[in-house]
Amino acid sequence: MKLNMLTPYVYYTEHDSTTDRPCLGYVKGERYALMLDAGNSASHVKQFYQAVQEQGFVLPTFCAITHSHWDHTFGMAATGIACIASIQTQQKLEQMATWKWAECDMQNRLQTGEESPFCDTHIRLEYPDRTEIQVKPADIVFENRLSLDLGGIWAEIFHVISPHTADSVVILVDDVLFLGDSYCSVPVGDDWIYDKRLLRLYIQALKDIDFAQCIKGHHPPQTKAALLQELEAAL
Repeated sequence: MKLNMLTPYVYYTEHDSTTDRPCLGYVKGERYALMLDAGNSASHVKQFYQAVQEQGFVLPTFCAITHSHWDHTFGMAATGIACIASIQTQQKLEQMATWKWAECDMQNRLQTGEESPFCDTHIRLEYPDRTEIQVKPADIVFENRLSLDLGGIWAEIFHVISPHTADSVVILVDDVLFLGDSYCSVPVGDDWIYDKRLLRLYIQALKDIDFAQCIKGHHPPQTKAALLQELEAAL
């Protein structure tokens, strides 16, 4: 895993579709460093921390979570730092913390639709031993918006209407918008489908945000113009 520079303050790792590991972000403030999303396992966090140290950077002080989905949150317990989430994400994390991981429990969540086949498949790949799964609620919880002064740079964390999940937040730092999966459609059977109404609202929200580049959870970074063109083509 390598830490790639997007600006002098903002860095990211590439996603890995093998076990659905999203990209993770790193913001290098003068006083504090911020990790963006926690990854899907302790192994994912370990590799991220190694990449940070290989650059000669300090390990992050805080971790900001974009939404509750497992691939962005199951690494929270391994970060060893204060994790930040919206109140909507916190409610979902508290619910997921009660989940059991025996085969019958996983099958039941598939049958009820509480879990998708896509996520179930990749959880099994990332966790051959599912007793290793730890779901940790956040330490710092906010409603709607939170601003962090990292020293020389601010991180603005705020909720957006998203076609992917109702608890999506984005993180704006140094003209870079960290999207998490807010730009994504949702799995329906073997397809990925957009709710067109939510997609239109999301596109308008992005137009109203002042940013130049974005970091996507499961795709390479893009300019704002390229992102909007791609999303509008899906309408």
